[in-house]
Amino acid sequence: MVYKNILVSLCGRGDESIVINEAINIADGGQLSFVHVNDLHAGEMSMMMDAPDKKYEEADIKEWVESVNKNIAEKSNYIVLTSESVSKAIGDATSDMDLLILGHRKQSFFKHHFFDSVDEGIVNTSKCPVLVVPK
Repeated sequence: MVYKNILVSLCGRGDESIVINEAINIADGGQLSFVHVNDLHAGEMSMMMDAPDKKYEEADIKEWVESVNKNIAEKSNYIVLTSESVSKAIGDATSDMDLLILGHRKQSFFKHHFFDSVDEGIVNTSKCPVLVVPK
């Protein structure tokens, strides 16, 4: 099957080159779009944290892709969303896509049994097939 419009979700932790490479391998001439979701309060100081979460911009996402493949980076689209819910924001962004690709890092025993995975929420809200790439 040929996927014409592929959305690649990136969280910005720096361990996503394997996800970007997998997207490039699958694209085969299709259009790649890379998405990141900022928290509603990214970039703002809070009394509850030592330092604010970084608020990423399209240029940051492009830089992540360029570090893997400059040629693909020039031909790709970049989307930055802001939302309380990463799962819902990415799910909504998949409405015009043929495939969503995202990375998954295995959770610890404790987290696995007591917390829902963001990845699972994304899969549940996606409007297109999802490829989960282990990181």
